Amino acid sequence: MKSIMRVVAFALAFTLAFNTVLIGCTNANAVKISPKTISMYVGDTYIVKLKGNKKKVKWSLSNSKAKLSKKAKKKCLITAVKKGNVKLTAKIGKKKYVCKIKISQYVAPAATTVDDHICTTTEYAINYSTTEANATVQNTTTAQAATTTTATTTTSAATTTAAATTEKKASSGTTENAGEYSLESKHKGEGTFYDRTSTGAANLDEYESKYLTCAMQTSDYMNNMAGAYIEITDKDGDKVKVLVTDRLPEGKKGDIDLTRKAFKTIEPEVTGRMKISWKIIALPTDEPISYRFKPTSSEWWAEIQVRNHRYPIKSLEYLDNNTGKYVKLERQEYNYFTAPSGMGKGPYTFRVTDIYGRKLIDKNISISKKDIKGSKNFPII
Repeated sequence: MKSIMRVVAFALAFTLAFNTVLIGCTNANAVKISPKTISMYVGDTYIVKLKGNKKKVKWSLSNSKAKLSKKAKKKCLITAVKKGNVKLTAKIGKKKYVCKIKISQYVAPAATTVDDHICTTTEYAINYSTTEANATVQNTTTAQAATTTTATTTTSAATTTAAATTEKKASSGTTENAGEYSLESKHKGEGTFYDRTSTGAANLDEYESKYLTCAMQTSDYMNNMAGAYIEITDKDGDKVKVLVTDRLPEGKKGDIDLTRKAFKTIEPEVTGRMKISWKIIALPTDEPISYRFKPTSSEWWAEIQVRNHRYPIKSLEYLDNNTGKYVKLERQEYNYFTAPSGMGKGPYTFRVTDIYGRKLIDKNISISKKDIKGSKNFPII
């Protein structure tokens, strides 16, 4: 009898231990959605993961404030479309896993005031040539003042005043109008690297086959810096030139997140994080600016992107044929300009202004599924 009891006790103990191990394994392999809550800005993308899942999954959203793409068993890509709240649900059989998403509209810092002088591309070419001529006069006058030793005090004073006035004219309409983003300005921050797994915030991914690229911290990025071309200098004086194609949500003002490839041109990966400085330079292109319409654009609603610009773009306007006045389009975080009520049937006249206050005008632009080349690009400063 005792032997039977021992056998039964052993069997019970074994069963209990087996069940404990089984439950532990089941919990370890339990499906989890990560993260469970997300805060995003309109235009942001985020990869939501479904850890531990090996079964077929049905992804869905509670409304159209976000959209889904790249759906798979273990992950999907979320793109924030409109301000508001939305629920992402992953359904596996009868079980549901939910991620709550809060979408906000980013409010950019106050824009830097620029000269609002209106001119056509022809007028600008004349003004720019005049500026170059003034710069030449300045250099000549300064040189003459320096070499003339017999001039009177009055003449020297007059020459000095003339040189100072010419210098002001030479720089007017260019660098000083951009405030902290003037060409002479150097920005300081930290440089890191990353491997991007989704579309860059500026929607300029095609340029990555031509240029090295980076993500710029939000406070700088939202100051019209999408598509800017910058030169980065590391702690050792090594330099790399990159195109801003993405936004860096975290970090501090001045920080840059380079692609791994760009980072490795000046520092080994083991560095990880380094002190940097950067400045704006001209995009090395001989092609004119171009325009890209969203495929869903029409006479009642449209979004347009300005591409291949030598310097950062401040604004895009279209000419209202009824009023004869230019209408400014709102720039989105994802680097498109929106006409929420459309611009009419077209063709359109566009006026593009860079952050230095210079303007280009292109006429007879019609909605197209292909990129449309403009007439010119901004001259190199």
